[in-house]
Amino acid sequence: MAMESACRLQVGRDRYEGQVRMEADHIDFSGATKFRFRLAEISNPRREGEVIRFNFHGNPVGITLGAVHATGDWIDYIQHPQSLADKLGVADGHTIKMLNIEDVELSRSLSNMKVKVQTNGDGMADMVMLGVDRAAELRQLGSLVEELRDDGAIWVVMPKSVRTVTKANVFAAAKEAGMTNVEVVDFSENRAAYKMVRPEVARKKR
Repeated sequence: MAMESACRLQVGRDRYEGQVRMEADHIDFSGATKFRFRLAEISNPRREGEVIRFNFHGNPVGITLGAVHATGDWIDYIQHPQSLADKLGVADGHTIKMLNIEDVELSRSLSNMKVKVQTNGDGMADMVMLGVDRAAELRQLGSLVEELRDDGAIWVVMPKSVRTVTKANVFAAAKEAGMTNVEVVDFSENRAAYKMVRPEVARKKR
């Protein structure tokens, strides 16, 4: 989920001009000063005319978009944000294999869905979520691909700022496993999730 617009921003009595971008779980403002508003920490979001208003850590915030016609879409998303499961593309009926991942928000969002979760053992899956802290752990991708349904996806979840594993490591491992990287999302404040799928040509050959 990404929407972007020029905007005027008011935080308390201070006013700024710049660019604002809606991500899956936060709003980023870039200008002379930078702000990040996490949706989970926003209270009383509402629309007043063409201004998006909410409270953030006790401060009143107002955002006036350059693309005025998009105001309704923005406030609707702020008021009804995606769950973590939604962000990752989980759907009812999916079988999900989770390896080396423990996350309260993910467990909560999955508990509201009709999914089957595997934490070990063999069996085909619609989605694999693999937590890694070191590049060597990416060697598992080759075998995990074999346990993935043709149109399935693997998410590699890793810390955002460590030296033991980088996004370059993820891209290289995906290529070696015959997969294509298609998306990255914020999994949490400290972790990012990289999505990989089989190339369309490879799916047709199976």
